[in-house]
Formats: sequence, C-alpha cells, structure tokens
Amino acid sequence: MNGSHEYKELEGLAKMTISAFPNEDYDDKEVLEAFVMMYNPNTYSQQYKNNYVKPKVQGSTSPLVFTHTEPETITFEYLFDATGASLSGSSNIADQVLEDGSTDKVIRKFLEVTYRRSGNTHQPNFLKLRWGDFEFRGVLEAATVTHKMFSLDGNPIRSTVNCTFRKHTSLKEQAVEERRNSPDMTHYYLVKGGDTLHAIANEAYGDPSFYLELARVNNLISFRKLTPGQRLVLPPVKKTES
Repeated sequence: MNGSHEYKELEGLAKMTISAFPNEDYDDKEVLEAFVMMYNPNTYSQQYKNNYVKPKVQGSTSPLVFTHTEPETITFEYLFDATGASLSGSSNIADQVLEDGSTDKVIRKFLEVTYRRSGNTHQPNFLKLRWGDFEFRGVLEAATVTHKMFSLDGNPIRSTVNCTFRKHTSLKEQAVEERRNSPDMTHYYLVKGGDTLHAIANEAYGDPSFYLELARVNNLISFRKLTPGQRLVLPPVKKTES
C-alpha cells in the first residue's frame, strides 16, 4: 500500500520542460517542440563572469579595467534511461525511449531541436527551460553525451547529456535594461538571419540613422552583408540636446 501511494505521488511530480522557439521573443504560441525530461536533475551550476583588461603601462602596476559582463550560463546533466528503472511522473522523452528500447534516437532528436542550426533561421533555436518557479531563456552552448550502459546488441540504454545553456535576452529587452540601469554601457548583439543594420539600430536606439555609427564601430565595409552569428558591438550613443 505504501509503495503504491508513493508512486501515485510521483506521477504528479513536476518535470523540467525545455521548449524550442524560432526567435528570441520566446512566444509560447510559437513553440517548435517541447521536451519533458525523463528525470529532473539532482544539481545544477550557474556561472557569472565579468571581463577585465589590464592597461599596458610600462613600469607600473595599473589596475584592471572592467570591459563587460558575460551572459550567465547554467549547466545541467540529464539522464536518459531505456531500462525504465525508478521512472516517475509523465515525460514524452520517457515514452519514446522506452518504446525504442534505446537512448540514441531520442538524444539525437533532442540535439537536433536544441543544438543544431535550423534550416529556416540558419542558427540554433532559442530555448526556454521551465521547472516549477524556475525559468531560464537562452541557447544551448555545449552538450556532452556519455553512454553508460548498453544492451546485448550494443545499443545504448542508459546515457547522460551534460548541457550548458547561455542566457539570451532579446534586443528589445536589452535596450530596456540598458536605459534602466546602464545607459552608458557598451552592449553586444548576435546577428540573426534577416537582420539589417538599419533595423538593429532602430531597435537598439530608436533611430535607424545610427546604422552608420554601428558600421563604423564594427569596421563593416559592407553593412548590407551581415552574417548570422556575427557579433556586433552596440556602443553607447550620446544624444545631443536640442
């Protein structure tokens, strides 16, 4: 009786969900695919990083100069298990793994959606991680797959995927945050398919004419040829008073 009662409680256990989106708006109406993980992670780690440079001043110990803050990263290790041992709660990944009798196919599908470049946008999908009150928005920066157990015919039946996600907010959110907290700080932007320098300038500064300043700061010879994944510097712009 006790064992049955415990299992029914576990059936309602909230599982981490990873949803994929085609753009940085993270609109729940545009979810491409959602993965309900087989098991919740036992632990996770977060990394916060500031970057500094040391000025080259001969014969002195000059102080470090702050340049920028890197986006937060978070790392989880996910377990995929085709043996069905200790399985609890509902999960579309679990259903597929148990049906296949192997972890290989579902892991490849997971990485295809979360890590590999999309043929439509020419970049990896944007991701939203949800687990209870926890929510994280960003992209999958790195993934390491480790197969730990195999069936008699050599197929993996227990595997882990160690995933590091990098936080990513939309250009519009960055602009709002910049105006709220750090109006004089330099920011960075990763170019997406279809972006134009005029549109980026208009979104960041509210004025498309700033595209010339963006081209100058980023040493762009041809501002019409932006490459998806290209990193642009968005410098602070001093607006003259009329």
